[in-house]
Amino acid sequence: MCGAQLKGAIEHFASKHALNIEGLGKKTVAQLVDKGLVRSLADLYRLTNADLVQLEGFADRSAALLLQSIAGSTTVSLDRFLMGLGIRQVGRHIAKVLARDFGSLKEIMSADREQFQQIREIGPEISESLVVYWSEPRNREVIAQLQESGVQVAPGMATGNRRKCPLAGKTFVFTGGLDHFTRDEAQRAVEAAGAGVASSVSKKTSYVVVGRDPGSKLDQARALGVTILTEQEFAALIGKDEKGLS
Repeated sequence: MCGAQLKGAIEHFASKHALNIEGLGKKTVAQLVDKGLVRSLADLYRLTNADLVQLEGFADRSAALLLQSIAGSTTVSLDRFLMGLGIRQVGRHIAKVLARDFGSLKEIMSADREQFQQIREIGPEISESLVVYWSEPRNREVIAQLQESGVQVAPGMATGNRRKCPLAGKTFVFTGGLDHFTRDEAQRAVEAAGAGVASSVSKKTSYVVVGRDPGSKLDQARALGVTILTEQEFAALIGKDEKGLS
């Protein structure tokens, strides 16, 4: 991997929706690679204070903060880890689908085209991309090095577990402002319950959650006979209070 590719890989790995390592911006990544301090993703977890204070703009405090952020990323959810690997055609949604339906990194790495294509959201192109990625020894080596450096990938929720959940397969749509939690928190709660979130209302929608000043989605839900929930009803349905969704 050339320097430019490595820089891009690190920036993607550390991005908000992947490992979320604060302080690893473009300039810092460029310095780490150009100075030879980081030659692989795993090298991030071997950095020391002495390494970082060599960089422009770094002193003891800023170095300590970055090291703290890196250390905080050593335990990561399966979907975020998959996102961080930069697999072609695997964005946030597909990463969550894979984590949900396989449950562990080991199962995903050993799956074949047929197993991937049994998942509704995964077609031939994504399946091919996954198989090609896992067939490359260097990609498997990157993961092995990360694990040796202390990165632990938390298991996802496998399909078997989802089927035991009464909300498995249900679809939620949100409209209007939410008072007690963010949309991201609500979406995580829905996905943890084995359900999914959609952006538009259709006959296949299970629930529409209505907040402040709802838009046309509320009218669509009424017209289609979709079940409408308040915030409180939504929180009760997924078994959490309004402040327990973070």
